[in-house]
Amino acid sequence: MEIVQRTNVGKVRDHNEDSLGLFRMSDEMVLAVVADGLGGHDAGEVASMEAVKIFEKEAKKISAKLTTEERGNYLSLIIGKANEKVYKLAQAKMKHGKNKNGMGTTVVAAVVDPKGIVVAHVGDSRAYLLHNNGLYQMTEDHTFVNLLIKNGQISEEEAYHHPKRNVLTRAVGTAEEVDVDISDNPWKTDDIILLCSDGLTSMIDDRDIGWVLSSTSISLEEKADRLIELALNAGGTDNISLILLQNKNRSAKF
Repeated sequence: MEIVQRTNVGKVRDHNEDSLGLFRMSDEMVLAVVADGLGGHDAGEVASMEAVKIFEKEAKKISAKLTTEERGNYLSLIIGKANEKVYKLAQAKMKHGKNKNGMGTTVVAAVVDPKGIVVAHVGDSRAYLLHNNGLYQMTEDHTFVNLLIKNGQISEEEAYHHPKRNVLTRAVGTAEEVDVDISDNPWKTDDIILLCSDGLTSMIDDRDIGWVLSSTSISLEEKADRLIELALNAGGTDNISLILLQNKNRSAKF
């Protein structure tokens, strides 16, 4: 497995509220996490970092012996623990008058081995799979505009320019309980997984992402750099973070 991670503050923000995590459970099993904090300086970045710390603490309990269902259940359990921690921090900050904008984080996480992927997510950070040069979104955004799309009230093009496009319907740490979406997929040699914050997907569309990931003339490192570059060139209005994993049937290196 080949792995690359990147994060960039972007062109507008003065600090980075995204956090990344890569944790190896064995030579062939990796846990990857992207968290995008909400709430501004000293809130969003704390929320995303604390969520990733929970994943780091719990990663060692995920073994290759677990079934796909068990891996999904455990990812959901980890996010539940992260939700509890971030929610308590948010309440404490609010009590002391230090949390006026709210506090929380999106999370997209994947347990990956050479045979399969188990993804858990809350919010609008996304997971994609590139297979046979086709790009497939593995997650569904928990956003207000996505609900409008599903109900047929607006088109995807209208959603892209909607004034409430960044309003989340679900996040980690914003309520006492959180619902977690779980999905799983097989993947084959040379397939690529992309985990990313919305700082990437709000700047460039899936067609451009697929074009970069399917290119055979550049390395995985160069693909990560190119995605960041495209998002910056499109405006870079948010922090941009991503993790790429490619199935090479080798031990992960990071």
